[in-house]
Amino acid sequence: MNPLKHTARAITITEILAVAACLSMLVAMGIPAFERLGCNAARDVSRANLATLSQAHTMYATDWNGRQYTMVPDALGSNNGNFHAWQSVNGCVPQVLLGEDSQGIAHTFGTACQGPNVLLKEKWLKPIDFANLTAEGAFRLSNVRMVNAYVNGRFYDPKFYAPDDPTLRDEVRAVLKGGGDFKSLGGSITLSTYTYSPAAMYDPRVFGLGGSGTNPPFLHPETNATLLGQGYRSPTVSQCVYPSLKTRMMEMWAIENPPAPCNESIPEECVPFQWNQSFRARPLTLFFDGSVRIMTPREPMFTEDRANAWLWQRSTPFYTLGVGGGEADDFLVDTNVHFLTTFGIAGRDTIAY
Repeated sequence: MNPLKHTARAITITEILAVAACLSMLVAMGIPAFERLGCNAARDVSRANLATLSQAHTMYATDWNGRQYTMVPDALGSNNGNFHAWQSVNGCVPQVLLGEDSQGIAHTFGTACQGPNVLLKEKWLKPIDFANLTAEGAFRLSNVRMVNAYVNGRFYDPKFYAPDDPTLRDEVRAVLKGGGDFKSLGGSITLSTYTYSPAAMYDPRVFGLGGSGTNPPFLHPETNATLLGQGYRSPTVSQCVYPSLKTRMMEMWAIENPPAPCNESIPEECVPFQWNQSFRARPLTLFFDGSVRIMTPREPMFTEDRANAWLWQRSTPFYTLGVGGGEADDFLVDTNVHFLTTFGIAGRDTIAY
């Protein structure tokens, strides 16, 4: 008898159905994941965008003694964060240039004393809006002139927008393709896909650096006497202790298969769910070491438990809900790293890598 010979066994209908069911589940689960992991052109473009922005910020730091970009005076806290009080002593805070339209008209924003062409108020100049507890502030304005000068010198440059950003209307896409600098779209602007870590834009003492315990006290940049009015001083990149673990920029909207195109908690306008509002979020993220990868909400939540320490500040004016925490698609999500990182730039948003 030939030991290599064996009798073939027929495959049953039950086995075929079981294999088909498994394949269907894998396809249903895998395709969205593969799309976010970079298996389509849009993901690859967004990854390349963040790499370009990392280089731009390196050049900015080279020109500004290692500093990060900021829109406010370092000592704004000495006037309790009040622009009018600051300006009565020091003069107007310089306007921030968005860009120039096809007629050569400059479009800017700033505070009330700076002329009639003011698109946005002072809350947008501060890193984040602690007063009104909204996701507004300079951390959303990554494509103003002081930054885009290190890219291609355009507010509406494709490098600042992910191709699959759900906030991009057809008129915005047309401007991006047109190659111009700036265009007023009904008196409004479409913000960049990519947001800074606002916690990393403050003096790290604001978010508890130097404090003890797993959740050191938050020091308000406008009122805390310990800061000597310097809470708004933007830190240098060299103050980043964990470059591979601290987020620098992140896609604001990156949720796979959202339940609806608009967040129903914000009835005033159609706004998508942001990255920390659903377990389905898979945002591409730029770290301070220049690396780019996906960081889901699960990662910091898991690593925070493993570290037995709070990676984000629960004692800011946002308290335990954090930024956008009350508008979540998934009530199980509980993280505000990137937005409210403990110790700011000197902290870390994950320990998984």
